Amino acid sequence: MATAAERASFKQTEEAAKTSAARLSMLTAGFLIILKTATGFITGSISVWASLLDSTMDIFASTINYFAVRTATRPADDDHAYGHGKAESLAGLFQSIVIAASGIFLIYESIRRIIYPQEISSEWIGTMTMIVAVLVSISLVRRLRRVSRETESPALHADALHYVTDIYTNSGALLALVIVGLTPFKIADPVISIGIAFYILWSAVSVARESIDILMDRRLPLNIDEQVAEIVSRYKDEGVLGFHDLKTRRSGSQKFIDIHLEVERNMRLQEAHDVSVRVLRTIEAEISRACVQIHTDPAG
Repeated sequence: MATAAERASFKQTEEAAKTSAARLSMLTAGFLIILKTATGFITGSISVWASLLDSTMDIFASTINYFAVRTATRPADDDHAYGHGKAESLAGLFQSIVIAASGIFLIYESIRRIIYPQEISSEWIGTMTMIVAVLVSISLVRRLRRVSRETESPALHADALHYVTDIYTNSGALLALVIVGLTPFKIADPVISIGIAFYILWSAVSVARESIDILMDRRLPLNIDEQVAEIVSRYKDEGVLGFHDLKTRRSGSQKFIDIHLEVERNMRLQEAHDVSVRVLRTIEAEISRACVQIHTDPAG
């Protein structure tokens, strides 16, 4: 079982990894904005401009995300007894709004281009740009997914999903440029952009749903209840007879678990306290990032 010092060191390492990933997200978005702006002016492709719009939204959302991740790592204080973890979910909800706005604007602009066609030039410059953008986005998504999985960060998970939409946006722009360059189907550019836009809207709904679940204190998955039940059952020989009123929720990466522990009625107060502490420490050791509160009740 990890000591308090080991848990504190582990937490600091996680916080540093989350902050580093969020900072990389901002820098990547800035690089892609510069690249796509130049390419958009050269080619005049709506797909490239759509991809640029998405990257512009990215740097705005990633900046908010960076500060949210830093805020979430702050310890609990007098005004926030449960910590600041929900700042990550607020950032995720904000990202869903940004993603949806970019999708709606993309649909509008694509329809406008269908009605008023515009010539595309230097398709192969745009093609090379989009290849670079896809490779950069894939690399960033892999990093964000790894860190979000290791730290269970809602903000980084939302950021990773946001950049997955970038991969599709950039790939769609790449496909459109190739089609326009090799065939007479110039309408492929705005049509593909509309398809990308609908995918972006679907992603926005997914991010919003997860963020709202956390902000509304939705219970943790049922496998957490099963883990708690299994741990409690280990202490049957020490006078623990069961539990009731198990409540779980999440705030950022932190899992909060409240439980009423049932012990033998004739157990001394000190003994009941000691066994409750042992159960609490075991739950916190075996369920990652768990913060447990136990109320001890005499059985019956």
